[in-house]
Amino acid sequence: MRPLSRTLLLPVFLGVFLATTAQAQWTWTPQTGRWINLKRLPKETAELQMEFARSLLVAGEYDKAWRETEKFEQFYSESEFADENQFLRGEIRFAQGRYLDAAKAYQQLIAAHPETDLYDKAIAKQYEIGDALYARGQEKLKDKWALYKKRPLKRAIEVYSMVIDNQPFTPQAAEAQYKVGLCHYAREEYVEAAFEYRRVVEDYSASDWVDEASYGLAMCYYKDSLPPDYDQSPSQLAVEAVDTFVERYPNDERVPELQKMRGEMMERMAAHRLQIAQFYEKRREFKSAKIYYQVVVDQFAGTPAAEQAQEWLAAHPGVNVGLKHLASAQGNL
Repeated sequence: MRPLSRTLLLPVFLGVFLATTAQAQWTWTPQTGRWINLKRLPKETAELQMEFARSLLVAGEYDKAWRETEKFEQFYSESEFADENQFLRGEIRFAQGRYLDAAKAYQQLIAAHPETDLYDKAIAKQYEIGDALYARGQEKLKDKWALYKKRPLKRAIEVYSMVIDNQPFTPQAAEAQYKVGLCHYAREEYVEAAFEYRRVVEDYSASDWVDEASYGLAMCYYKDSLPPDYDQSPSQLAVEAVDTFVERYPNDERVPELQKMRGEMMERMAAHRLQIAQFYEKRREFKSAKIYYQVVVDQFAGTPAAEQAQEWLAAHPGVNVGLKHLASAQGNL
């Protein structure tokens, strides 16, 4: 009889090895009447399982720690430590730098365990995450080669919104609401930022963030304004926002800056009205032209456009406009 070749012996050896390995992992339990994989079994108690996962987090073995928290959910989801395990999942994701996933893990804790003692701590963590994402977004904006520059700011908005929904009309929510506007402003989404700032002023009028939101509102309208050839509604809103801020906070150090912006907006609006007057003049509709020239003089005194309009009015004294029509035009502009 010829001896077995090495080629035939190899499958036999592998079969024995795999069987031995499988037997080491799988054990028959008479209590359950089935085979159980020992590696998938949790620790003896829920508390031990959670602490084991925490020890892996401390050791920096984040993936293993996450798997152990999943094992906890599989075997001990109804235990008294379920909320702590869910909080631990948020800590693991935060340690990994997966900030949005961490915030969502804390949100799951709040949703599943609204009576947990970790409620306030989870919201504080979400707030910390929002700040971390905002800081990351600011750094990316400074780097001209960075990809997806505005993504962290968008995620910060999502996280701050969680804080607002979890604790509406609280001082923490007021600050989060302001920072939502701040993120939109950094993303150059000035209409959205103005909306969020206005919510601070209206919904949290007694908070410490109203002055910052009022300033932000004026800046949004200023940034959203257009040259005189276009609609000047944002310029008008900017002027009104500046006037409101100066009236409320006359001693604020930013008042001179805002006053300078206000002057710029007034000049834009005056130039826009002057263009309308010149349009009617070219069409030889002198009565309509005079109405707009007079509006420029009355409402935008001190601007270059007002000087031009005054010169035209002085040169055309014979054009008569009824006071009723002039008052109507001034009221509509």
